[in-house]
Amino acid sequence: MKIKLFSILLIGVVLFSMSLPTSYAAAEKTLGQLKAEAEANRKAYNAAKAEKELTEAERNQAQEQKKQVESEISSIENQLESISNQIEQIQKDIDKKDEQMKEIMSFVQVTNGDSNYLEYIFGATDFTDFIYRISVAEQLGDYNEKLIEEYNNDVKELDNKKSELSTKQQELNTKQQQLAVLEARLNKEIENITEGMLDKDEEYKVTISMINNLKSLGCDDDETLTQCQRKLDNSRPGGIVVTGNTYMPIARGRVSSAYGYRDLDGNGSLEDFHTGVDFSNSNYGDPVYPVASGTVVAIRYPSGNRQCGNHIVYVYHNGLGYTTSYWHMTSVNVKKNQVVYPDTKLGSMGGLNREDECAFGVHVHLNVFNGLHTTNSGRQNPNNYIKNIPSKGVYFTSYYGNR
Repeated sequence: MKIKLFSILLIGVVLFSMSLPTSYAAAEKTLGQLKAEAEANRKAYNAAKAEKELTEAERNQAQEQKKQVESEISSIENQLESISNQIEQIQKDIDKKDEQMKEIMSFVQVTNGDSNYLEYIFGATDFTDFIYRISVAEQLGDYNEKLIEEYNNDVKELDNKKSELSTKQQELNTKQQQLAVLEARLNKEIENITEGMLDKDEEYKVTISMINNLKSLGCDDDETLTQCQRKLDNSRPGGIVVTGNTYMPIARGRVSSAYGYRDLDGNGSLEDFHTGVDFSNSNYGDPVYPVASGTVVAIRYPSGNRQCGNHIVYVYHNGLGYTTSYWHMTSVNVKKNQVVYPDTKLGSMGGLNREDECAFGVHVHLNVFNGLHTTNSGRQNPNNYIKNIPSKGVYFTSYYGNR
């Protein structure tokens, strides 16, 4: 009974005898080889984890440097404010002295003329007044020279302050740029490391789970998955014969949108790149099937009203070496880690805009990823993996598409 139960659940993970397009064909691997690959992925995960920890330590150090830089920037800004206030005060002093200069120059212009000067000197009423007028003229001349000298000094000081201000501004801009580059680089490194870690960790968990299940059925390390499959073939209930072929995700319908650039708004411009193939008919709730046998590795349930994609199921076709995902389903009928076949109902076709903001009609969107994937990175052209997908607008009336 145990053997039969596991046979029903795990037949799909042992289908390495399935045929592939020539460009994607690969040598069949033994259970031991798969285990070795899983362990290699685990080592890669641990190495990435260690690298991430080192990078995070570097980022922590950079964050401390950031605090110091920000403190220095604050100090520079205070200095800039002080310099600006000084420049403003100097400018006021210059304006004031400029007015004084105009007054003195007006008087000097009057008294500098020989006749006017002599007229002023000899206009004295007595000798004492004569000496007084000479003294006044000399003092006015000296004061005029002093104002000119102070004016020139103020101008020089203003120029020095402006130069100092320009230098401080350059220092501030340089530090801001260095900080921005440092933050961007470290954040990008951590992002790249984390993404790779998640892929390796997920692949390790899925592969080890499959290996453990197969070994529980009596498979040996030196057996290929096809050899394991032969032990379970007779326990497979009736249905679509597992021949290694690929199938359409719905029993009948048409391709409403092909892979590649498309015109969404009808203006003749190919402004949108479609990352998969849309299969549709008018029957809301029709069953959605996997294109080949495999294992459900991820299910995305909608987290809110009208979430783009609605229900999404990811199936890893370990015999074929790629993953498929099925979008816009109104419900799901499978569970994670469940082995599925071409006649296993994954869920029901949706696509109504009232429940999915990215859909405007009943259909299922099919994505293909080379290798094991549980996210949407690295989507490939489904026509390179799945046989007999009809052209856009062409109807098909069976799971086999146009054969």
